[in-house]
Amino acid sequence: MKSRLLRFSLVVLCSVLLSGCGVRFVYNQLDWLIPWYLEDYVELERDQEALFEERLQSYLAWHRTDQLPRYSAFLHQVADRAEKGLTHDDIARIEDQTEEFAQALMDRMLNDLIDLLETASDDQIEQLFQRLEQDNKEYRREYIEVSADKQKKQRYKEVIKYAERWTGRLSAEQVTQIGEWVNQFELMGPEIEAARLAWQDEFRRVLALRSDREAYETAFKKLISNPDFGRSEELKRKLAVNSELAVKLYLELDQTLTQKQRNHMVKKMRSYADDFQLLSAQM
Repeated sequence: MKSRLLRFSLVVLCSVLLSGCGVRFVYNQLDWLIPWYLEDYVELERDQEALFEERLQSYLAWHRTDQLPRYSAFLHQVADRAEKGLTHDDIARIEDQTEEFAQALMDRMLNDLIDLLETASDDQIEQLFQRLEQDNKEYRREYIEVSADKQKKQRYKEVIKYAERWTGRLSAEQVTQIGEWVNQFELMGPEIEAARLAWQDEFRRVLALRSDREAYETAFKKLISNPDFGRSEELKRKLAVNSELAVKLYLELDQTLTQKQRNHMVKKMRSYADDFQLLSAQM
């Protein structure tokens, strides 16, 4: 569920923008894309829609003027380093900065989420969790019921597609490197499912406190501030292993990039950076 909250911001404002669609076009449609996404989970009453619209406009204005210039500067910095080849320390700094961006988004939206969900009726809360259960079923179909071999083949295709979006066509050696990485990747389906369900159970308990503002707000913020809630020790171990494998893969691929591939990657980064800077000046 926490990932669902972040998708109001991080996924919608970053992943969608970098999905291959026009960055500026998509960003300028967020004032209706986000409500459209929200309606998939809960149908708001008229007064709730008014509150959401007011907070959303404030949020998007803040993000455009405060965050986009930071994204632009950050991408130019990464591009500068990528021109020479990124090191392990560079990747660690990139990960830290990305976490800071994500945290800034959540910090800015948290009180608005608390206020909005406080007004939810019991029927709306039930609607929300019914929709989350649909997500859970979809997750199980993709990551629990599917064989390990099929999951790894799918991940192999996805990573190649993602890499080629940044570098252009990969060489046979680079494709082999990705295949070796996929074979080492530790699948986490059951562990992630258990964490999702534990988080959702706790979130339901938090929402049941809505009539007591102090208790509700305290419990809400405590849950959001604990990224490891519901994660087993085995899941934490697998996450750490897979994270290190991802860094290793990038460094190995970086060493095999042709000048053409590196130029392609750097040019794309700077293009996104320029788009973010242009968007930040529009109101």
